Amino acid sequence: MGDLVSVIVPVYNREKYLFECIDSIINQTYKNLEIIFVDDGSTDNSLSILKHYERLDKRIIVMTQNNLGTCLAVKNALSISNGKYIFRVDSDDINYLDRCEKQLKFLLEKDYDVVGCYLKSFGNGSEISKKGMEVYVNRSIKDYHDQNKLIYEGCNIGGGYLFGKSDVLKKFSPFHKDYGLVDDVYLYILLHQNGCKIGILQEELYYYRVHNDNTSLDKNRKIVVEKHIEVIFRFLFREKILKYENVVIVKNDKDMRVIKNCFSEFYPNVKNVFYFDDDNVDEILKCDFKSDNTLFIIGHSFKTKLKDYVSERDFEVFENLFNLVDFCWWKNLGWWWL
Repeated sequence: MGDLVSVIVPVYNREKYLFECIDSIINQTYKNLEIIFVDDGSTDNSLSILKHYERLDKRIIVMTQNNLGTCLAVKNALSISNGKYIFRVDSDDINYLDRCEKQLKFLLEKDYDVVGCYLKSFGNGSEISKKGMEVYVNRSIKDYHDQNKLIYEGCNIGGGYLFGKSDVLKKFSPFHKDYGLVDDVYLYILLHQNGCKIGILQEELYYYRVHNDNTSLDKNRKIVVEKHIEVIFRFLFREKILKYENVVIVKNDKDMRVIKNCFSEFYPNVKNVFYFDDDNVDEILKCDFKSDNTLFIIGHSFKTKLKDYVSERDFEVFENLFNLVDFCWWKNLGWWWL
């Protein structure tokens, strides 16, 4: 029969999509499942639908909570789960019927701790057809041991297409209520920093549904982008940034205020944050910055004279770091083009 796999599905007002989602779980080719749904205080018929399926399938467990958010829903489900492995699903999406079987096989064969997969996105409406399917497939990375790739090239282990060892996910408890909209990024960082083996099964196994309630759409885009930037600056670069009193940012971009707020909130050691745009690099050359207490964060336009300045004086430089900002905007504004 194989080891028990716990399926975790947070649910909030998804009555329009739940039937397809649930059917794609209960009909998995891998049968030894414990299926945990957490209704997060839905005000539609979601809970009634879940209860209906709970009566039909003894593998299903329905939990409820009072609108505490996705992260705590996942965390609460983890706390009662009995499976050796965790299989995450978002309640508005659809799984290929062999997804669990294939991700488990891949994880075991490669001895990974956590694996993702490729996905396809599709637009409004419930029917999936080749004609109506808009494809998004991240084919960039097989493994996430490279920190730069982790940030800049996108990650396919988060959200509904996550599959991993239960003890690993429970140990790190990576689901943080303050980062609910970017819990995937927070999870990548924790796993990466703790030496976990992460892999991507290069096969499409998950349908991501694009609709008006997605957190990646207009009403939450700005928040998502800011949280992406915040969580990466707060956790991924912490050890390096803690060494410096001065930070020099060279980039003409409105989103730099988000990064400035990160310094003021999380890095009391940083006394001064200097801003220069790409057109007044000459002003930097007049300043008497010291390499032992100053970090340079350079945007796309690393002009030759500035490059010479920082290299001759042996400054530590985060070069092209503002690809991060563009990546966050791209992921949350243009990722789901339809």
